[in-house]
Amino acid sequence: MIYPRKSLLFERLFLIGLRWTIRRRFFGVFVKGMQHLETATARKAPLLICSNHTNWWDGFAAGMLVPRFTGHSIHIAQYELLIRKYPVCRWLGAFAIDLDGSPLPGLRYALKLLEKPENAVWIFPQGVILPQREPIVVKPGATWLAEKRGAWLLPVLFHYDWMLESRPSIFVHCGPALPPGTSPEKLQAEMQRLYDAMVADMHPLEIDDYQPLYPPKPSLNRRWDWLLGRDLDRVRN
Repeated sequence: MIYPRKSLLFERLFLIGLRWTIRRRFFGVFVKGMQHLETATARKAPLLICSNHTNWWDGFAAGMLVPRFTGHSIHIAQYELLIRKYPVCRWLGAFAIDLDGSPLPGLRYALKLLEKPENAVWIFPQGVILPQREPIVVKPGATWLAEKRGAWLLPVLFHYDWMLESRPSIFVHCGPALPPGTSPEKLQAEMQRLYDAMVADMHPLEIDDYQPLYPPKPSLNRRWDWLLGRDLDRVRN
């Protein structure tokens, strides 16, 4: 079992560097359903944040949302081999779950964290990285933790798309928190519903419900349009 060594100072410095990195690599981070995140944060109860896992960036996309959880201290459950490869993650509150051996030590540690209502555990209940648009299959660990500790389950889904930009964007869809006692099947169905709705939204002209976490920096195509004096909104219409 690899335990975290969470440092608030390191976390703050890391988030500054993370935002700079995300802004270089992506056009923007856009969120729908932020009110659900705010409601879950305001509730004085332990929280399990449940996300799909499709690529290496997911943990960093989660990190971009950490400052929005003003009422909770975030701890991320991570694959043990990744923490051994990137031990710096321990300073951000990451702890290990051994998916190749026994996950019980990691789950017991998560139970200990969830004893305190100010803690939130971010978990990827699929347990493995799967390609985008693969059906979401939820393992029972997250709902078991929620039932044991009376924690609410907040579904937060990620999707990556280029749209009309030269760089991809990260899209995030937050759903309403599910109460303790929610079954794995119900959590899986809700996560799939939110992801399918997000994919259906991925039309360049129909993403008004997604709010940027920060003002996007102009990508190559927007700079080119500006240089040529094009009105991008007129081109889209």
